[in-house]
Amino acid sequence: MNKHPALSALLAIFGLALHAGSYGQSPVLQWDRNSAMAAVRAVDIDTAVYEISELSSLADGAKTLARLKQIQIRSDWPLPAREAVVYQFTRSLAELPRDAVATEVIQYLRNFQAQTLVPHEEHGEASVPLFNIRAAAAGVENGWQRTESGIEAAMLLEKNPATLVSAYLASTNSTQQAGYLDTLQYAGMADVITVQNVALQQLGDSPELTAMVGATTVITSDALAIELLLVNGRGEGLSSALKKLEKRLQSADLAVLLNFAIHQAPTSNATLAIAAWWPRLKHDPLTRDLMVDLLADPALGASAALALAQNSDIQTIKALQDAAKGDSAAARRAQMALDLNRAGLVAEVRP
Repeated sequence: MNKHPALSALLAIFGLALHAGSYGQSPVLQWDRNSAMAAVRAVDIDTAVYEISELSSLADGAKTLARLKQIQIRSDWPLPAREAVVYQFTRSLAELPRDAVATEVIQYLRNFQAQTLVPHEEHGEASVPLFNIRAAAAGVENGWQRTESGIEAAMLLEKNPATLVSAYLASTNSTQQAGYLDTLQYAGMADVITVQNVALQQLGDSPELTAMVGATTVITSDALAIELLLVNGRGEGLSSALKKLEKRLQSADLAVLLNFAIHQAPTSNATLAIAAWWPRLKHDPLTRDLMVDLLADPALGASAALALAQNSDIQTIKALQDAAKGDSAAARRAQMALDLNRAGLVAEVRP
C-alpha cells in the first residue's frame, strides 16, 4: 500500500522523462526546473540536514556516510529533494573547520554524481545538475584552504612581514594567495606598509604581485604606490584594485591619478582606470575636458568616447557636438559618443 500518495501524485504530474547515459554512466532524470523545485519543497529539507549533521559526529566518517547514503535510497522522497538535502548539507560544512569533517565524507561529496538535471538557464538545449554537489564540496575545501592560508599569513606577518611577499610569489595556488591577501585587511598599518614597499620593489620584474600591491594601496591610499601600480601592474588584480580605490579616494585625488594614468601608464592600464574612475568623475569639468581632448588619441580615443557616451548632461553634449564637427578621427569618435548617448536615452524612455 502506498503510504505517500501525495508524493506519488506529485511525481506523476511532473511527467519525468528518463534519459539513460546522458550524464555520466548512470541514468539521469531530466526535470523542468520549476517542477523539480516543487518536489524539493515537498520535503522538510532543514530537518533532514539537521539529522545528518547534528545527530551524528561529522568526524565519524562511517556514520555520516551511512546517513548520506540512506537519504539517497529513500523511495518516499523525490530525487530532487534527496539531492537538495545532500547539497544543503555540503554547503553547511563551510561553517566548520576542516578537521571537524571526516576526510571520507568530503571525498564522497567531491565525487557525488548528481542525477537531477535541468535545462541550462541560458542554453536550454544543454542540461546541468540542479544541485551541483561536487562544486559545492570544492567550494567548501577552497574556503578551508583560504582560512588556513590566512592563518599562515598572520604568522608570517608576526615574524617578518617581508616574508609574506616571497610566500605569495612562491605560491601557484590562487586560493592560498587570496588567503594571504585577506589577512592584510586585519594587519597593522606598519606591517601593511612594509609589505607594500617590498612588493613595489619587485613589481616591475614580478607583475604577479599586482594583486598584493593593489590590496595594500586600498588600505594605505598612498598616491605614489598607486602610480607605480598603474605603471607596472598587470592582470585581474589591477582592475579589482582600481574599482576599490574609487570607493576609498576623494574625487580630487582620483582626478589627479586618472590624469597620471592617461599620460604615464600603459594603454591597457589607462583604459582600466578610465572605466573604473570615470563614472565618479564625469561631472568634474576638468576631467571632462581631458576626456574630450583624449578623443584625438589613437590609443585611448575609443575609450574616451565610450566613457563620454555615458553622460547626458548639457555640458558634455555641447562639448561632444563641438568636437564632432569635421571629419577627423576625434570628430568621428565624438559622433559615436553622441549616437550611443542618444540610443541610451531612447532605451530608458521606451516602455
